[in-house]
Amino acid sequence: MNLTHPLTLVVLNSEQLDINSQVQHQFDQHGGTLGASDKDRWQLRDRLGAVLPQHASIEMLDGRFCLCDLSGESFINQALSPIGRDRKVILSHGDELTIGPFRIGVYFGDPTKEQDIDEVLGQRADGVLDGWLDEENKSRPAGNADETTVFNDPLLALQQEQSRALLTTDCEPDNESLPTSLLSFSAVEDTMDQKFVELPTIDNPHAAPGWEADIDSAALAPLMRGLGISLQLEDQQQRREMLEEIGKSLRAMVEGLLMLQTGETALTETHLRPIEDNPLRLGLDYKDTLSLLFAEGKSPVHLSAPAAVGEVLNNVRVHHLANQQAIAVALESILQAFSPAALLNRFEHYRRSGEQEVTNDGWAWQMYQHYFRELTSPRQQGFQKLFHQVYAQAYDRAVRQQQEPQ
Repeated sequence: MNLTHPLTLVVLNSEQLDINSQVQHQFDQHGGTLGASDKDRWQLRDRLGAVLPQHASIEMLDGRFCLCDLSGESFINQALSPIGRDRKVILSHGDELTIGPFRIGVYFGDPTKEQDIDEVLGQRADGVLDGWLDEENKSRPAGNADETTVFNDPLLALQQEQSRALLTTDCEPDNESLPTSLLSFSAVEDTMDQKFVELPTIDNPHAAPGWEADIDSAALAPLMRGLGISLQLEDQQQRREMLEEIGKSLRAMVEGLLMLQTGETALTETHLRPIEDNPLRLGLDYKDTLSLLFAEGKSPVHLSAPAAVGEVLNNVRVHHLANQQAIAVALESILQAFSPAALLNRFEHYRRSGEQEVTNDGWAWQMYQHYFRELTSPRQQGFQKLFHQVYAQAYDRAVRQQQEPQ
């Protein structure tokens, strides 16, 4: 790609972004890093901390832009395996990168100037799409402004058709009197690109065949929005099978998270707030927890389901980091307790009155042997107590440091 064309990266699922992160970023021939650090050229942060500092970098290779996977956790074009730590891949227009939870589109030049409407509507982020639509609206005559708005807003078109359907049904229940637009939604479908949004077909309300399929499609629309992706399902049976699989997956996830919370981990016993507002940490069973997350048991002072799951997963990450830090501090404390200077100083206090003062190496070695036998005897627990006391203090301090930004 010619160097006069900069590289533009656009987050396609921007709902995952932290509030301070930018949806898109443009790189020139000098490249730069992208990640969760303040030092990264494109600061890309998510709520769960899945994006690492200096996660990846954009570099030039033989006059072409390429991505270098610095973390070993960068993917391209829905590949199941990462690119590989410190490995590079040349980028092409239309590639899709996966960085943490983000799907990132790759474009050369200014994406708002693309002329391929299929590509713009099918792949571009909302901000890019708005810019393209603004340019189109300026080129249209003033008299067609309302019509353009309807065609570019599929939800508004759907609402208008529903309103017409209700009016026609109340006045003339006879099927023959219904307008063609209610018998078939093709007039509006021709004006909307199905790659952008998939709407259920509005049929004659008096006609029985196919009403179940319409209900399934309408029920799937919020689910697809929540998933952040539109899955193409061929028939009604596929839709129902997918909903059942998602339900089973949700159950496995909730039961697994509850099991994590009931485990005897240090984080389970750590209280970070005056009240426990996460339904997954209340010690309830699966049924009661699900009611608190999604149904009639919801409380105004409980976290929403996405926030509750996100917090538990973040707690697992915090526990892992705090556990590593606490073990290191506890081992360092044990090591210092067994230093030669510390032991010799302690041995001196063991001398009884009348004992000859001998400080040669043989005496120190004999004292160490006595010390070790006493340390490992059944009546002694000082070694374990020292480790756990230092560990608990270091762990609690590390957890609270990790939680401070929240």
